[in-house]
Amino acid sequence: MSAVPAIERTAEYEKFMSDLKKFHDQKGTVLQTEPVLGGKRLDLLKIYKTVIEAGGYEKVTLNRGWKQVGDPFHFPVTCTNSAYSIKSFYTKYLLGWEEEHYWKRPWNPPPDLLANYQKASSPAPTHHSRELNRQTGTAFTQPNRASQQHYQPLPSLQQQQPGFYPPAIFMDQEFRTRILLSLQSSLPNEVDWAFNTLIKFSYASENFCLDFIPTLIDLLLDFTVDFFQLQIEVNTTTDLFCSKPKQEAYERVLQVFHILRNFSFLEMNIRRLALHDRLRFLLMKGIALPPSSQYGELSRHCLDILENIAPQVSLMNRDDEYFTTMTQLLFSNDRAFILGAIRALTRVAVTETNERVLGFADLDVIGRMAQLLIVDDEELEAATLEYLYQYSSLRGNFSTELVKYYPGNLIGLLTGFLSYKSSLAPPSSSAIGTLHGIPAAQMTRIETGGEQPSIPDLTNYSHLDEPYRCLGWLKDQLLSGGDDDIIVLKDIFSDYQKLFGSEKPLGMKEFYTVLKIAFPQPPSVEESVTNSTSPLDTVLQNVRYSPTRRRDGPICHWNGCNESFDSTIELHKHIIKDHVEGKPRCEWMKCTRDFEGKGIQHMRTHFAGKIKKQNNSKSKVFTIAKIPTDDTEVSGIPLTSALLLRNLARYKQHHTFYLPYESELTLLAIQRPKVSKYILTVLGELQAN
Repeated sequence: MSAVPAIERTAEYEKFMSDLKKFHDQKGTVLQTEPVLGGKRLDLLKIYKTVIEAGGYEKVTLNRGWKQVGDPFHFPVTCTNSAYSIKSFYTKYLLGWEEEHYWKRPWNPPPDLLANYQKASSPAPTHHSRELNRQTGTAFTQPNRASQQHYQPLPSLQQQQPGFYPPAIFMDQEFRTRILLSLQSSLPNEVDWAFNTLIKFSYASENFCLDFIPTLIDLLLDFTVDFFQLQIEVNTTTDLFCSKPKQEAYERVLQVFHILRNFSFLEMNIRRLALHDRLRFLLMKGIALPPSSQYGELSRHCLDILENIAPQVSLMNRDDEYFTTMTQLLFSNDRAFILGAIRALTRVAVTETNERVLGFADLDVIGRMAQLLIVDDEELEAATLEYLYQYSSLRGNFSTELVKYYPGNLIGLLTGFLSYKSSLAPPSSSAIGTLHGIPAAQMTRIETGGEQPSIPDLTNYSHLDEPYRCLGWLKDQLLSGGDDDIIVLKDIFSDYQKLFGSEKPLGMKEFYTVLKIAFPQPPSVEESVTNSTSPLDTVLQNVRYSPTRRRDGPICHWNGCNESFDSTIELHKHIIKDHVEGKPRCEWMKCTRDFEGKGIQHMRTHFAGKIKKQNNSKSKVFTIAKIPTDDTEVSGIPLTSALLLRNLARYKQHHTFYLPYESELTLLAIQRPKVSKYILTVLGELQAN
């Protein structure tokens, strides 16, 4: 085995890793200091610097730049999924550091990153109830640990006491040899011991790599040969339980795939499982078995494995057996199979090499997805939205075909999903985690007490994101007035543009929407803004300037002046025209120096290298009872819908579908601040049209 290249351990690197280790210790998360990929030790400091220089995690993900992040490591050509792996490592070990130390935002690690987190791997199946097996034998149904039955071995194995969790087994050279010899033994007791041990070990282990026993997969699959050749291919109509030997043979096959399924939840094993041709072949045979047949439990194990290995599956073309099989399952009538197929197809699209195969739409699949979106099943809807989001991110015609052939206005449905309230408690995540930063757990039900949610503190509105910045500024500049108080929309909008023009301000329509929420306008004003050819000339009613409004522009500090301006350039013009020309000496603040014919040159000394300080003056804190807001974290259906709306808005031909919902999107940006940045991106795309 070739040596893994070492990392350049500079003083900067050592300090960074020490601080990162302390950070993870404080958060209760696990840090792998030197993960290995493609035979290379990954320098986390180098990865972090590269991502920050590219604009951070979100921008790299948006620009699909994770492959470029890994380019400096010069991975071998056999490492075909470096982008996915680099992103996964960054999410686990560096994303929290970026959030708190670069963006200065609080970061709470998801449950699956905590050190004491136990992966959601199902216990060994039992034969008490087919419906129970259906629930516990699949990766996509995650029952509560408190309510699910504890670990139980297969019926052919020795029963454990209820509440027993198998202890972790240390895997050394002697243990490996014992396992291999037992699996190849002709003694039934030895074989039973090996399977019993592997079931417990695969369930409890968090860091076992199949590379430690390279022949294990083939040895396990050898126990399935007779079953697939004799019972499946020859005697498909024979009752499985007509004899004890056939029943025991089927139980052994279930054990094999149960062990492999448990190992597939460990990320380090996905690639080896995905590249094993013999396993892929048998998985395809197993998944082809009818879910309602006597082999239903086996087919569900196969589906779980196929779903877990999806990120490492490389598709040659659209006729690839993996792709065609998963696509066919979308049209089945079994909910578990549909969910597994959707998630497998979503994960397989993460691999960049598959983009050329998956970027083009299948109209039958689009029609099927449209059906699933209107089914009253939250988990199914969430999985469908993740599928659509991932495929709309690919280069190809998927996005345009989706909007074109969707039966109805997809934009309207997605806009409605932004206000979705989950009815599910957050289920446990798998050890693999979730894709694209979208949690698998749905958002928790929002408790509606007697107290209405309030908007953020608007005192220092200049630090807030839109539309709260605009709202805070309007409440500072204006007051509700009487019938004689009027302001031209153009004047107040112009002041707003001058102040925030270089910081991505809202457009006129969005600005007016925020204004009318803060200061309601009569129908005549609304009609003028909507139908007039010159909406900026609209006269706002019942509103006036506040006498104590904050002057955010620069102020002239010439003795006795104190006049404020909208920009530094206007301040400079004022100083030269009204104070410097014809004056013998400087009176800026406490300066009394003579100009000596060099007034402008002297004034430059008062402005050179000055950095504008934030205005920390306190003003009245406003709340608006008429705007109920929901400041809770957003995930699942609302977040995925926002991301999908953002992807679809990048195509100008889609903008006509957004127009009926523009006002509703603007209001939702205020009501749900956690998705406002995605909604405002959509509104910005529409404004640029």
